[in-house]
Amino acid sequence: MAGFHSAYVFDIIQTDGKDLPAIGTVQGHPRDSTVRLQAFAEAQGISLEYSDQIAPARGFSYGGKVVLLPGQTPAEEFSTLTHELAHELLHRGKRRSATSKRIRETEADATAFVVTSAIGLDTGSASSDYIQIWNGDAAVLTESLSFIRQAASLLLEALTDE
Repeated sequence: MAGFHSAYVFDIIQTDGKDLPAIGTVQGHPRDSTVRLQAFAEAQGISLEYSDQIAPARGFSYGGKVVLLPGQTPAEEFSTLTHELAHELLHRGKRRSATSKRIRETEADATAFVVTSAIGLDTGSASSDYIQIWNGDAAVLTESLSFIRQAASLLLEALTDE
C-alpha cells in the first residue's frame, strides 16, 4: 500500500548550543615532521604512495609500502603516516603471526599518539576512539608498552636527527 507519512524535518540552524566535538581528528601543524618521516621511511626501504582507492581508510601498510589517502589535513596525514610506519616497524616480521588485529591496531595507534603528541599536535580523543573501535584496553596497552616505546623512540629519533 502506497501513501504518505508525517515526519519532522529540521535544519541545523534551528538547534541551540555548542557544536558537537569532532571525533577522530588531529589538529595542528606538523611543520617539517612529515617530510622527516617520509625520509625515515625511504631510509628503511619503505615506499610511500597516495591513492583514493583505499577510501574510506586513511592509510594502509603493505609490508615495505605505505599508501595514504590524499587530501588529509597536514596533521591527519602526519598521524596516519606515523600509524602506518608503526605497523611497518612492529608487525612485518616474525611477530606478526603472534599478534591479533586488536593488538596490532592498538600498538600502531598508541605509537602514533605518543609521536603525534610529542611534536605538539592536538590528538583530542582520536587515538582512544580508534583503539576502542578495536576493543583495545589497558591490559593490551600494558602488554604492548615495550613495543610501543621501541617504535615511538625510533620515529622520534627520526624527527630529531639533524
